[in-house]
Amino acid sequence: MARGVAGSIGHEVTLARTNLALTRYAAARLAGVSPSTQKRVEEGDPSISIDTASRVADAIGLKLWAKAFPIRTPSLRDTGQLRIAAFLRSLASDAFRVTLELGLGNGRSIDITFFGPVEIIAAEIERLLADLQAQYRAAAAKRDELALIHQRPVRLVLVVEDNRRNRAAVRDHAALIGSMLPAGSREVLRALRGGQPLGRDGILWVRPPR
Repeated sequence: MARGVAGSIGHEVTLARTNLALTRYAAARLAGVSPSTQKRVEEGDPSISIDTASRVADAIGLKLWAKAFPIRTPSLRDTGQLRIAAFLRSLASDAFRVTLELGLGNGRSIDITFFGPVEIIAAEIERLLADLQAQYRAAAAKRDELALIHQRPVRLVLVVEDNRRNRAAVRDHAALIGSMLPAGSREVLRALRGGQPLGRDGILWVRPPR
């Protein structure tokens, strides 16, 4: 993995230097590094520090920017959500076929999915609301992908741990939540327990069972 990233940086540095008609020696002088270090950066040596690679890139007009991309969804066991998922599974009607961690490819999965005769309920468990809008967008993308795969209506339920911090996080977003997730906890629980279609997306507040 590190070698692949270093190789990509080296390729971009080499291309930019060549476009500027600079020799490695000249580029090294601009960056304040040795020609051998310049060569190691361009050849994708993974042992080169980020600081050194940044200096070499900056000298020829490049800006290194790091961004982390999710490559898999942490498992329920990793995140402590399993008890909540098991609780939801226990209260669901036999009319549903329940699947934990339904894979969607690219390492992503839906925490718990309820396959009903009319529609599918895709539930994403959030123990901490760090960025409600971003968390909703990620969950909604999974909902849409699942609907495309199965060609059936899929309702998204955001399952949120009921605590002071999470309640405070949504206090100023009541109207937004009402538009994105109009079904409340009672409506969601009624659908799950009764095996009936939910009909719209919703939010379910739960306290983790001890």
